[in-house]
Amino acid sequence: MRSRPTEDGSRDVAARIRAVLTPVFKGLAVLAALAGCAIVLLIGASVAMRYFANAPFRFTEELVGLLMTAAFFLALPLATLRAEHVRVLALVSALPHRARLWAGRLAACIGAAFCLWFLALCLPWLEFAFDRTIKTEVGRLLMYPWMALFPLSMGLCIVAFLVGPAASPSRDP
Repeated sequence: MRSRPTEDGSRDVAARIRAVLTPVFKGLAVLAALAGCAIVLLIGASVAMRYFANAPFRFTEELVGLLMTAAFFLALPLATLRAEHVRVLALVSALPHRARLWAGRLAACIGAAFCLWFLALCLPWLEFAFDRTIKTEVGRLLMYPWMALFPLSMGLCIVAFLVGPAASPSRDP
């Protein structure tokens, strides 16, 4: 992907950052899809074990919940970068072009601020889980590897909000 020169002749930094991060975000989205497949396989295997062997997996609900959360947080950076999440555009689409650009920038700043706030809230919980090696109740799965996805995802979403289509008027969303 080639970046366009801006008015001052310098290369568009946001476009270069997008070009570097897009493959990373796509890789995370593939992991999210694999987590979704694992959910289906795990539930199918648990149901089969329940009805055919009368011995369901005890840890299914915990692992499915962790996989579902992981899938969401792994897919979120790509959806944010592409602005393919839920957006309410009724008011914004009625604005003139210049006002739409500013509304997009404001929305990107608000989204980045929310992600920063979420990041600040989840870091102490991650540290707590890591220090005490907290595990799930039934499956005894370590929690901190799963919890590490939250700050990772929020950090990447902050970058996605700041370099995504809403923040860069030179790109069409």
